[in-house]
Parts: sequence; C-alpha cells; structure tokens
Amino acid sequence: MGHTGVIRLGWRSLVTFCLLLAVVCGTNSALACDVVAPNPLASFGVASSLTVAGSAQQTSAQPNAGVECSAPLLSVLGSDYVNATITSANGGQLQVPTGDTIDYDISADPGGEVPLTLGTTYDYYNATLLDLLGLLGSSGPIELPMYFRTLPGSADNVAAGLYIDTLTVNWNWSVCEGIGIGGLCLGRDNGSGTSTITLQLEVLPDCVIDAPDLDFGSAPLVAGFSPVTRTLSVRCTKGQAYSVGLSDGQHAASGQRRMASSGEYLRYELYKGASGLSRWGPQGAERRDSTQADNAPGNHDGVTAQGFIYRGIIDETQSTPPAGVYTDTVVVDVEF
Repeated sequence: MGHTGVIRLGWRSLVTFCLLLAVVCGTNSALACDVVAPNPLASFGVASSLTVAGSAQQTSAQPNAGVECSAPLLSVLGSDYVNATITSANGGQLQVPTGDTIDYDISADPGGEVPLTLGTTYDYYNATLLDLLGLLGSSGPIELPMYFRTLPGSADNVAAGLYIDTLTVNWNWSVCEGIGIGGLCLGRDNGSGTSTITLQLEVLPDCVIDAPDLDFGSAPLVAGFSPVTRTLSVRCTKGQAYSVGLSDGQHAASGQRRMASSGEYLRYELYKGASGLSRWGPQGAERRDSTQADNAPGNHDGVTAQGFIYRGIIDETQSTPPAGVYTDTVVVDVEF
C-alpha cells in the first residue's frame, strides 16, 4: 500500500505541473487583429502652391491605416502574416475637379524605407518592418501605420483647391494566437477587412513678386529730377486672378507719398503705366487688376510673369529741401 501511495502522489504532481505549463505557454503571446478604423483620414494640411512645388508634404493615416492587433508581438512565426493591398481612385494622384494632379508616395514607415506599391500585397507582419517601427516585442495593442509624401516635381504648376484621393486597403491576416511547448501554435486568428483612407491637401494661391528698387538719382534742385520708369513683375498660382496695390509708403501725409531724410521730406508720386497720371495706390480703383497688366494681361497660366509698368515723379512744385539722401519704402501687396 505504501508503495502504491507514493506512485499516486507522484502522478498527481506530474499532472498538475503539465497543466500549469500548458496554461502559461498557451497565453504567452496571444495576438488578434481587427479593422478598428474603417475610414482613416490622411491630411497633408494647408500649403501654398509655391510650397507644394518646392518641398514634399508629409502625413500619415489617422488614427491608423485601419488595422489594430491587440496582443504582444513577441515573436513572428514563418506562417503568420498581416497583408495589405492598396488601390487608388485616382491612380496614386491627388486631384482637384479642374483636373490638376499631385503625385505622392506611400510607405509603411515614416522614413520611406519600406515603400508600398498600388496593387501589390505587402505583409506588415515581418520582423524587419516591426523592428523598424519599434513594434517588435511590443506589449500591444499596436496600430499598423501608413505614411504619405507628395512629390514636388509633379506640382510645379498646379491650381489652388482641395486635392483628394481615396485609397481602399484590403486587409487579410493569419496570426498565431498562442504558442505552446516547442513553439507549436495553439490557435490561429484568421480574418480580413477593408479600410478606406481619404487623402487630402488644400493648396492656397500664392505669388512671386519681383519689385526692383527705384532710384531718382541726384540733382541740386527738385526741378532737376526726371521721371523714372520701372516694371513690377508678378507670377501667381495657375488660374488665379488678382489685383496689385502699392502702399502709401512710410512717410505719407494726407495721401501724398514722401521720402524722408533727417526730419526733412521730399514729395513724390507713383503712377500707373509709362505715361499716365493715375495714382497707383493700395485701395479700390487705385489698385491694378491682373487683366490690366502691361505685359501678358490676363495670363493666369502660372508660368508667365505679368508686368506692371509704373512711373515715379518728384513733385516739382515743392521747395527744394536740404541736401541729403531721401528714402521711402513702399509695400507691394497682392489680393485674390
């Protein structure tokens, strides 16, 4: 009987140990994925047409690309995968109703080291990417990201407006929910789903202004100054009409422009065109419309600079002020 009792005690102890081991190993690395964000937004924000043409705009899908996996990523079995296949409504281009487009790239990481190609299935559940994202060994839950970057070379001359594209991401996954003794999978989470990502970028109108300085030269008397003609050049966003105004300057009095030197003043004025006497000012009819340009009037192709000729005249009726260098600063403004 004593020998039999020892055997039974040992058997019970062995069974208890094995059951405990199975519970511990079976819950060590549970993983389940689901589409938690069916309609993510990836907004590039707001940028001027010149900014978009000169530098890449970057963003990511928020709150994520659509899928979240709820448990730790402690290991990656060779048979596990979380696949994403992306299609685009506009063929990988942001577009406005007028037809202008801006190209962009897609990647699984913020640095663009893992590019995602439209129509090609990519497995997010690989050690290289998870390590790059800092997710390998994460305690979970983890959100699968997607990043976007515009290509400046495709946006050299685009109209203002809200640029949009819609991406459909087809997800499917098969992930081991628990790992048992010897690395055996104790259960597998198989699933699929779809997320629809809206990409958008608002492009604002902008202009490049070339306003050369005006120098009247020197003369002993105010009557010795000759009129000076200059051309102000403006190139604005494609399709954008505008008007140009000139401020009254820093030292104006009663609507009269003046240059200053050590508390003394020299009256002058700026007129539209090479020979007219219509004052070019900052408000209302004193402004100049883009259709009234002297060079390329009404040309809003976004490439051609429009030229506005103006003439500066020093008021000969004033008394000659003390000798000195007289200056003023006039601000050129463009309104859309």
